[in-house]
This record gives sequence, structure tokens and C-alpha cells, in this order.
Amino acid sequence: MLRVPLVLCLLAAGCSGGPKLAEVEGVVKLNGKPLSGIQVEFWPEGSGPRSIGVTDEQGRFTLSSDDGKKKGAVVGKHKVVLKDVGVMGDKFLGRAGENVDMTKGQKPRIGGQYADPTKTPLTRDVTTGKCNIELDLKDP
Repeated sequence: MLRVPLVLCLLAAGCSGGPKLAEVEGVVKLNGKPLSGIQVEFWPEGSGPRSIGVTDEQGRFTLSSDDGKKKGAVVGKHKVVLKDVGVMGDKFLGRAGENVDMTKGQKPRIGGQYADPTKTPLTRDVTTGKCNIELDLKDP
């Protein structure tokens, strides 16, 4: 008799929906000016999914889970990765079926170390509640 309620209780505890998330929004700037078209990624140093957002014309972003189903980022310390969307290596099929690199000759507006989660110098803490993050980069 006691086993059924105990099993149900354990099952309910196991379905809590994963790690705790907090709302995260912020702004990315370069030398004090808003930077649009930057993909912002928060990679948790512990367990949990990364979160992603893209800056708008005012440099503002809001993070969502990697699958886009949940708003926010995992509570805890994160490595912050920034990628210039305009030079992320998009290709399309050109004439005669060859791949054409749309970014040829373009340089990212921010340093390359920010685009690699193993090299980025940027870290931020996500705390419970709503977090407002400002990232003000300097010219490389």
C-alpha cells in the first residue's frame, strides 16, 4: 500500500522540468555603442543547456533555451560567447551547383576569441529572478 504513493511521489519529483532558469536580458556594445546582429550564447559551467539570443538594432537581447522552448538561462556561472551573425559562414548554392561563401572578405566586428566557448574571456553569473547583463567590448 505504501509503495504506490511513494513511487508517485518519486516520479513527480523527477519531472521538475530540469535545471532552474532565470530570465536574462541585456545589451551588447562596442566602445559604448549598441551592436546589432550579434548572437549571444550563455554556456553554463555546470550542467544544463546553453541559452541563445540575438541582439536587435539597440544591441538588446533576451535569452532562451537552446531549443527555444523556455525563456532564460540556467542559474549559475556561464561562459559568454558572442558571434557576429553577418559573418557566421552562411553558404548558398550558386551557379553550377558550387557552394558560395556569403561572408567572403567580411571581417567580424568583434574579436575571434569571443566566438569560441573554450577561449572566451567573458563570464557572467545568472542569479534567480530577472538578470540584466551589459557587455561593453573594446576594439580588438
